[in-house]
Amino acid sequence: HPTLLSWEAVVSTQSTGAKERAEAEKKERQKQNKLLKGERKKLRDNVKARNYFCQGSDNIVQAMENLELLLLGVTLDDMKKLNGVSSDATAFSSQYSALLDAQLKEQEAKKRENLAKAKQSQEQHKEQSLNMDKFTTPDIALLVKAVKIFPPGTVNRWNTIADYLNQHSAVCKTYDNQDVIKKVKKLQSGEEADLRSKVNAQAYENFEKAQKQRIEEVQAGGGISNRDTLNSALQKEEATKKNKGPWTTEEQKLLEESLKKYPASFGAERWDSIAAHVATRSKKDCMRRYKDLVEQIKAKKAKQ
Repeated sequence: HPTLLSWEAVVSTQSTGAKERAEAEKKERQKQNKLLKGERKKLRDNVKARNYFCQGSDNIVQAMENLELLLLGVTLDDMKKLNGVSSDATAFSSQYSALLDAQLKEQEAKKRENLAKAKQSQEQHKEQSLNMDKFTTPDIALLVKAVKIFPPGTVNRWNTIADYLNQHSAVCKTYDNQDVIKKVKKLQSGEEADLRSKVNAQAYENFEKAQKQRIEEVQAGGGISNRDTLNSALQKEEATKKNKGPWTTEEQKLLEESLKKYPASFGAERWDSIAAHVATRSKKDCMRRYKDLVEQIKAKKAKQ
């Protein structure tokens, strides 16, 4: 079957290429880790031989901790340069001190930054907890959408939904899983039926505006008369995508192109983008076609 052979070639090529890249990346990481491990050992031995640069009552435990901090923070090139001057006590001590000072300053800066962020987050949560309208109407609409996108069974579902809200909300960026759980329970229990009504009303209003805009665009292009209704315009538009016949060679080609262009890593919008690329098939048609072809390939390999 030509289509099946073409599909099998696409899947095989993608699989082989991905495996080769993954193997090459793995080897490179192993090589770099081996070099890094060797340079760390050299530096640790060089510093240890100098008693961690401690004298008299100096805190040797703190000096050892500083060394480990340095080993985790500096680059492979910096360690090579430092080990390269280990035979020169003065140069080695000077460069070691400079690198260590830089690491300690960076660590202190990160601590201050993290403390500032934590304080800011606490203040925001405190302020929002006093504000009964933390979830604005647009954010409730986002929450309803997220609950549908990430159904029960999704790994870390509530954290995932909270991340989605923080990414898309124009008002609040500090939602957490407890915020999401409490709000969903309230919406489901009927305690906030008026809010759900607002969300539904807003969703309908946005839908109506979008469809009117699409009608105007079609009318501007001479596609329909003023007597055409919203429903008839939508029916005409959807009719072009309801192709129930066998997949043509051109459609198969477009599907294969879109699968390469929009891989699994593309995210939740992947199949919408694939359907838009194929144009004459719906999202469900494309997903079903993909599943059927994969099953055919599996069945063929099982017989071999």
